[in-house]
Amino acid sequence: MSFPLLLSLIALIVSIVGLVLLIVMFKRFQTQLETIVSQSQSVSDLSKKVNNLSEEIHEIRSGNYGVINRVKELVQQVDNLQSAQQNLVEQDSQSRFYSKGAKLISQGASLEDVMRECDMPIAEAELLFNLHNKQR
Repeated sequence: MSFPLLLSLIALIVSIVGLVLLIVMFKRFQTQLETIVSQSQSVSDLSKKVNNLSEEIHEIRSGNYGVINRVKELVQQVDNLQSAQQNLVEQDSQSRFYSKGAKLISQGASLEDVMRECDMPIAEAELLFNLHNKQR
């Protein structure tokens, strides 16, 4: 074999090896590019999901503020109702003593008996006696 032919053969082999390496690198590059595109799409999808979740959280928070305000209103109403109920209980206990006193007077109880049984001061018991005697 002649030297120029050998040199041409070596150049051909080096070119083929270079071409094979170039093809292998191109395939790797293409695979990596596909991976990057896929990951980019995944990142984009995840970003959209994060935005949607942020909007949902904002809506939930806004709803919670409304619920909290409504609960505060209801607590205030319950407090007012409890206060009114307590006032009625206190008024009822007062009227109960006067009703009991009037009943005792109608049964012939003395001023001292009415004061003791109804836990009344003397002025109230006397007033009750005067009112009851005028009704007779």
